[in-house]
Amino acid sequence: MIHLIRRRNPLTAALLGLCLVAVGCGAPSVDDAIAELQASYNGGSYEAVVSEAPALAKRCNSEGAGELKAWKVEKLGVLSLGKLGKGEDAAKELDRLDGAFSGKVKPELYGEIGGYVTDSGNYTEAITVLDAGAKKYPEKSALFTPFIDSCKTAATQAGDSAAIEKLKSLGYL
Repeated sequence: MIHLIRRRNPLTAALLGLCLVAVGCGAPSVDDAIAELQASYNGGSYEAVVSEAPALAKRCNSEGAGELKAWKVEKLGVLSLGKLGKGEDAAKELDRLDGAFSGKVKPELYGEIGGYVTDSGNYTEAITVLDAGAKKYPEKSALFTPFIDSCKTAATQAGDSAAIEKLKSLGYL
């Protein structure tokens, strides 16, 4: 088609070509970018999710994509921190998200992330997440008991003296 236009008007052909290139090279839609982020998470590319989530969350807000989409992005980011064993960072992020997304951060999310951090072998930082959740939601403290017990067992078996000391200082041992 462009070759037919080029014969009649080369300037029109050039403009049409530029338009086609511009449309094809644009950034993916917010929905496509979220799907790519989810695929990265599902594929275990947690570092990529942690690095890409903040910009995508800002983009969700700036393009008016809605709170649910922004929350999904933020949640993938904080879950990825847990999968990477970064409990201190995850606890800070959960606190920030609780202020930004009122009612979205639930005690179960603290437990899930604390479990991921425990699974990563970073028991001291797992305790940080689990203790933060238990203190934030004292009425749901029973929810944290199995996660804390699992972390205690793993830290004791691993001989992680720093984690054991932290558990003692917080009254879990």
